[in-house]
Amino acid sequence: MTSRFGSLTGGRLLLLASLCLNVALGAYVGAQWLQPEWALKNAGTPVRLIERVATRLPAEDAEILRRNFQARQPELQPLQEAYVAALMKTLRLTGQTELDKPALQAAIKDAREKRIKIGDQVIDTFVDTLAQISTKGRRQLVGGMFR
Repeated sequence: MTSRFGSLTGGRLLLLASLCLNVALGAYVGAQWLQPEWALKNAGTPVRLIERVATRLPAEDAEILRRNFQARQPELQPLQEAYVAALMKTLRLTGQTELDKPALQAAIKDAREKRIKIGDQVIDTFVDTLAQISTKGRRQLVGGMFR
């Protein structure tokens, strides 16, 4: 059984669909390839987490969270830069022709330790914020979990 769509047969339709899919995939891969250092410049940046939490808070409490996070930027920035450098090192080691597994494992461990330090700063930000925001804001964060 052959299906026809105007002058196109089923096989030609499949060929056209395959061609369109390949062009779309090629454009996506090309865009990702040309993007400089893909997401490394934002690696270890807790801004998205802060903003996600802020959306669950009343406006005044969200502002307190943002202010507390902004106040920690002088401490966070060097940690973030060190984390990105550690990630770049793991990428360089991964891309070598001869994989140095012990060096790669050490670099991954170093990057993880740096990420943990960033996480500790973010946790401190949240703890400071929880002590300052309203009871309503704290309850909104936990939702209906403990009512």
